[in-house]
Amino acid sequence: MPGRPPAEDAVKPKVLGPLRRGGLVQQAVDELRRVILSGELEAGTPLREVALAARLGVSRVPVREALLELERQGLVVFEPSGRARVRTFTPADVVEILSLRTTLQVMAARHAAARAPREGAAALEKALEEMRRAEDLTRFSLLDSAFHDEVVRLAGHRALERVWEDVRAQMELWLATMQRRRDRVRHDVRRETLRSHRKMIEILKSGRADRAAAFMEHLCGSWEDMVPRGPAAPEPGPVR
Repeated sequence: MPGRPPAEDAVKPKVLGPLRRGGLVQQAVDELRRVILSGELEAGTPLREVALAARLGVSRVPVREALLELERQGLVVFEPSGRARVRTFTPADVVEILSLRTTLQVMAARHAAARAPREGAAALEKALEEMRRAEDLTRFSLLDSAFHDEVVRLAGHRALERVWEDVRAQMELWLATMQRRRDRVRHDVRRETLRSHRKMIEILKSGRADRAAAFMEHLCGSWEDMVPRGPAAPEPGPVR
């Protein structure tokens, strides 16, 4: 990432708030994941356990466990010293993530179209309507990711679901990042995403598996021109 990494005290008080009692580790995972996906914690930001515990109103133990889970999800990295930072993605990382996303989504679309397509369309229609009502781009991006989750679920392929879940967080982060970047340049993210997803639903309802796979490949590939070409990807911000 160009420039110096954020300072050690980069986690500002307004970014995180106290957690409720009960299920503290999962709450910490959810809250840290939220601020990473939204871009409130930029790529390279140090994640000091003491500071995070104070912001979240918990001990260091649930924070440490949450950071380990986020490392497993690919959103956090630990340095040799044991300190954690928000992961910085290189252009090569992004190419790998997007190519894998395309492969999994194409497979999902093919299987979803071949299975009871009309029964599954209702869930996708609901997801699309929630996207239409989203108040901001961050919320819109999260719902976009949920739309693609639903396509995977409709495929009825358990092995595919497991693989998707393992890499989902990284894909969600980069979908959000690229939607923000595209919206700054073209201002068409909402319109084009809603239009293309409406078409995807209609193709899935037709039961034409090959056409569904081809359109999903086109849909996922439409982000390739937004992949950074420098030595490191820009900081993530608020997803598709």
